[in-house]
Amino acid sequence: MTVFAVEYEYAQDSTELRNEHRPAHRAFLTEYLGEGSVRLLASGPTPVLDGALLIFVAASEEALKEVLALDPFNKVGGLAKATITEWNPVIGLLSEFAS
Repeated sequence: MTVFAVEYEYAQDSTELRNEHRPAHRAFLTEYLGEGSVRLLASGPTPVLDGALLIFVAASEEALKEVLALDPFNKVGGLAKATITEWNPVIGLLSEFAS
């Protein structure tokens, strides 16, 4: 399993759209808190950048991309971009997931 940092950049002028779909978005993410081939470790907004940071552990980047495609924010056009970066957390609370 590999750790990935996912940076969401929200679509311009999508605040109302995201507010409408935020409960579904959060319920969707909650489904990935348990064990599985894709697991959410942490997520939250990055207000200064008008986006969010999500930390996942996944069997592969492709498996993660398949999950992210199903995110309600993605499906309704609330995202301008999602950047996926492999990450190796060697120090701190997430270090147990280091490669």
